[in-house]
Amino acid sequence: MAIWETIRGNITGPSGNHWPWRLALLDQEALSSLLAVSLGFVFARAQFSRAVRPIIGWNGYVSSDLPTMNGRFVWVVGIRNGGMHSGALESLEYHVQPKGEMTPAADIQWQGYEATVTELEALGLRLGKDFDLNALGAGTPIGVTTDRDGLYAVRLSVPALSLLDNLYIRIRVTDAVGDTHERILHCLRAAEVEIRSAVAAAEGS
Repeated sequence: MAIWETIRGNITGPSGNHWPWRLALLDQEALSSLLAVSLGFVFARAQFSRAVRPIIGWNGYVSSDLPTMNGRFVWVVGIRNGGMHSGALESLEYHVQPKGEMTPAADIQWQGYEATVTELEALGLRLGKDFDLNALGAGTPIGVTTDRDGLYAVRLSVPALSLLDNLYIRIRVTDAVGDTHERILHCLRAAEVEIRSAVAAAEGS
């Protein structure tokens, strides 16, 4: 309405007396009040959206409490929400990068749970022995993280780490106002260093 009245008010000469420029939707006082309310709503919505926005991150750590994996130590990745409010999972996709295979960012092909399991098994890894993915579905609550572990997403054995350069997760989360937030997790960052540290500590004890 503000755009309409601005254009109509700047039409001069005979053109302003013809349809549709003769149509007045609101008088100036009502238009000013409506514009002020609209701007207030926009700013309030932006502030509320910022307040409920989930802050998605991840945490990787070495665990020795999973005897079903192949080997003593396991690399575990958890999804964390450092915001003040929960969100709902919209989608979770993976990209596997085997050793020696560099994929440009523009060529990355994201895939779902089943395709990722198939690709990892094609490398000779066994589900439940060398790797484990948490089959998180759309709508899964991503609560506020209060502990170190977060929501478990991936577990990888030492043999699995030796065959992978990286495993990426693309996660999309919807917040309380319906906005979507996306984050890409580099799940194997520092994994080999942490595993070597854990092995050295175990051998020295």
